[in-house]
Amino acid sequence: MSTDLNQGGTSPLIAASRRLFLRRSAMLTVAGGSAAVLSGSLSRIARADNGVLSGSALPAPATQRERFLEIKKHENDHVNALVAALGGNARPKPNFQNIVKTSYSGFIQTSQALENTGVGAYLGAAPVIFNPAYLAAAGSILTIEARHAGYLNTLEADAITANALDRTSNPSFDMALTADQVIAAAGPFIKDLNGGPAIGYSNTPSDENDIAILNFALALEYLEAEYYNMNVHLFLGGGGNANSQ
Repeated sequence: MSTDLNQGGTSPLIAASRRLFLRRSAMLTVAGGSAAVLSGSLSRIARADNGVLSGSALPAPATQRERFLEIKKHENDHVNALVAALGGNARPKPNFQNIVKTSYSGFIQTSQALENTGVGAYLGAAPVIFNPAYLAAAGSILTIEARHAGYLNTLEADAITANALDRTSNPSFDMALTADQVIAAAGPFIKDLNGGPAIGYSNTPSDENDIAILNFALALEYLEAEYYNMNVHLFLGGGGNANSQ
């Protein structure tokens, strides 16, 4: 089994990250660089202090719909990027259960749990990733998962840096989860692995282990994407298929 995910060229996951960086760099140049960005941020803070941005602590329903459509798109994009990076080594999509929620509050709470688990999962696996390019790519997903988690923590009126094991704590440093902790959290949603490899990885860095880690991440991203694909349209509209936005 080949363990070189870059064989034949740059990984689509790495290439996508580079293209995103170049696009953002170009946007900053057109806007006048970092000074303009900082000026805009300070102006926004000043308007908030003057009450211009004041209002309910929770976003309006229309805004919640926009945010969850964004989150759903992100998770499906993560799946597509990991599948492309792994190529023939990509695991099949597991079969899931207990995915569809029966209340909006249940949907929000489970979303919060999944996103915080994702943050802890990526952080726990990061020190074991052997290839620096894959570490950088995984980090680019981790930071998006963390933004999702922060949004959902705030939506639930919990501490913004609450984690998967403690919704009331407000640490300055995030908490990594072991593979076993992640598997225990995700297990109730997984009916079977659809013939794919076991979910997990070794703590010994290697090229082969990188494939196990990326497949570990892919299983979680499949779960999150399926969860939002099945629930967002039920509670907020916007269609139920994986590509709807």
